[in-house]
Amino acid sequence: METFLFVLTLISGPLVGAVIGLFTNYIAVKMLFRPYGEVYIGKRRLPFTPGIIPRRKNALAKALGQTISESLIKEDDLKRVLTSDAVTDTVVGAILALPPIRQSGEALIGEAYDTQRERLLNTLTNRIVLGISGLDLAGIITKEGAAAVGSMSPRNPLIAMFLNESTIAAMASPLADRLRDYLQGEEGKGRLYSLLDAEAARLEEKPLGQMLGSPEELAPLLSSFYQRLVNDHADAIASHFHIAEIVEEKVRAMHPRHLEELLLSVMKKELNAVIYLGGVLGFLMGVFTTVINLI
Repeated sequence: METFLFVLTLISGPLVGAVIGLFTNYIAVKMLFRPYGEVYIGKRRLPFTPGIIPRRKNALAKALGQTISESLIKEDDLKRVLTSDAVTDTVVGAILALPPIRQSGEALIGEAYDTQRERLLNTLTNRIVLGISGLDLAGIITKEGAAAVGSMSPRNPLIAMFLNESTIAAMASPLADRLRDYLQGEEGKGRLYSLLDAEAARLEEKPLGQMLGSPEELAPLLSSFYQRLVNDHADAIASHFHIAEIVEEKVRAMHPRHLEELLLSVMKKELNAVIYLGGVLGFLMGVFTTVINLI
């Protein structure tokens, strides 16, 4: 019996120390994350609630945002990423793979596409009519008519005899007025609108990449243009990323449980090692205490 008690005395100290060390470090690790919110007994808040990380989440969010923005991801890094071959090829490929105008427009604005298309064609029609009406049509007819007659006169002198410049000028003014009246009338505008509508319908069915040229010729031009654009405006582009604010906002919005899961996914082994280390240290302290008592 005395031997049993002696052995029990020898092992109880280290075992108790190990259990206390494990339990203490386990509680300490859990107190980093738990409880997630404040705990009250009556009107009194329990100390150490919420846990350390939930209580300091806002400060952690701000520190992470500043660290990532100032030390990890700088403007030069963004510029290097944006101008990399992989990103450049992706952007160029996306442009070349854009669907036809009608499909793209309907995807963006839906049923309003036809309304906007009609409004654009009407605007173009009116602008063209206005532009042509503002020209010196009589002068253009006279000049071009005289040039045409002059080119035919060597082959047919009678034409030059009856259609000289003064004769053409006399006819040009009423012709110009009739042409101007025709374009400004409903029939002329309708004919011009129909021509624009037919051309637009033809272009609408072409992929955007084909409209701009062959992919083989267009890809190097788009690539060069994109990289020059990024290089010229890299600072302005990077300033709009607001990396620190984005990181801070995301961390602030995270529930403490999700924050715990995130940190544990990275540090679970290390935190478990801290718990086990507590058991080892408790065991060694128990051995030391037992030896001191025996001495």
